[in-house]
Amino acid sequence: MARARDFFMSTVAPTAEEFLGDVTNIRRARLAAIVLNHMVDYWFLENQTTFKNKSDVYTELERRCPQFPIIRDVADASKHAELDRRPRKLTSSDQVRMTPGLFEAPFGEGGFAEAMEVIVVLDDQTSCLFAIIVQAALSLWKALLW
Repeated sequence: MARARDFFMSTVAPTAEEFLGDVTNIRRARLAAIVLNHMVDYWFLENQTTFKNKSDVYTELERRCPQFPIIRDVADASKHAELDRRPRKLTSSDQVRMTPGLFEAPFGEGGFAEAMEVIVVLDDQTSCLFAIIVQAALSLWKALLW
């Protein structure tokens, strides 16, 4: 597990922590999703006796962390712009956005000096704060690596 831990410590954790320290930064949000998702490759290489393929790894990650498919979809949508294979939680990179501020929200919904954060609007029209998703995925990898 040395390679997976090294990648996690040198790249994944710092990138995710940079986003968690600035939850208003969409670029950092996307980069966090990308590296959290790339951990699958490292984890799979070091656990091939347990998992036959990466699909099995994703199934196990979702079992342990139901939010992980959102990480995968944000990472894939960031790379491809649009996702056409189903099932997906989101299908477009446009679904990663900022919470609406006072002047962007429909009348009566924006708040003055409201905290802006990166959100993900899922295909079912529910939305979630992306920082919560990143924190869950980060915790998952920490639990698996140590």
